[in-house]
Amino acid sequence: MLGAGAMGKVYLAEHERLGRRAAVKILDGWDNELVSRLFCEARAVAQIGHEHLVDVYDFVADPQRGLVAYIMEYLAGEDLRKVLQREKVMAPGRVARIAAQICEGLSAAHAVGVVHRDLKPDNIVLVRRGGDPDFVKLLDFGIAQFAGPVGHRTRAGIALGSAAYMSPEQAEGKRVDGRSDIYALGVVMHELLTGEVPFLGKTSRETLELMHTGKVPSAEGDHGAGPVSPELARVVMTCLAKRPEERYQTADELRKALLEAGALSSDPNDATQMVWARPSQSRSKARPGSNSIPASAPQGGATWGLSAAAVLGMAFSFALGIGVGILILRWPG
Repeated sequence: MLGAGAMGKVYLAEHERLGRRAAVKILDGWDNELVSRLFCEARAVAQIGHEHLVDVYDFVADPQRGLVAYIMEYLAGEDLRKVLQREKVMAPGRVARIAAQICEGLSAAHAVGVVHRDLKPDNIVLVRRGGDPDFVKLLDFGIAQFAGPVGHRTRAGIALGSAAYMSPEQAEGKRVDGRSDIYALGVVMHELLTGEVPFLGKTSRETLELMHTGKVPSAEGDHGAGPVSPELARVVMTCLAKRPEERYQTADELRKALLEAGALSSDPNDATQMVWARPSQSRSKARPGSNSIPASAPQGGATWGLSAAAVLGMAFSFALGIGVGILILRWPG
């Protein structure tokens, strides 16, 4: 068993003939609404097919045996909750890079009318992919809302999700869109940068009241892993606007703001920093009509090293040219 949650347990499995590992999520008991929700999750994620979303291989529902399960990609990584428990806070540049990848996954989901509605550190897993130790995988679309033809089976007026990460409109049980996920991502970024969620009461109800009435605390400053720039703090606070129309309107817009923020400059204490060499489209599975924004390479320490070498090379060539010129002028005859 890999873990357990409110709806069931997740087990590590291996295909007997192919030898491929997988994670199997099994529902505790049989509940028609939860069965429907799990099927919606499996179908939605399978239809989206994006590299930053966990791959779903199969779905099994046997009412006679009371068995409901779906088989998905096994992620040999660590969720952000465990990373936070160990590291307390993250370097700002690292947070921005992780958040930009989350935006890619959300953008793919939103493009087909799927709103996650339960985005939190527990549902964001970091795996090693190539040379990237912080490759993002999103999971647990179990309470996702479907605005497209897939159909939505959660009753209207019921607020689902984790209170500290809920948007104000979701807490009120209203129908939400992608801007609700953007709010939740703002909460996640605030927590990664400062070690704390913006609003946290003694109960879920108190947390929701604070979220509706309290002033959003800024993430600007140094919280132990490097200074959070005013630009990055402004991005986070825009995500946390109480009214959806005052936030970033799409995940692509938020991703662009993250890449443009000064937070993507190198962090001296950030051992995870790396140059993104590939554009966004090459990191995603091809989708007709995709409007993904190409990724800009964060100019970290590696880029500065190349620039310094180039400058020294130019200086050396210039000095050598002057020296040769002087020798020619002084040459006898």
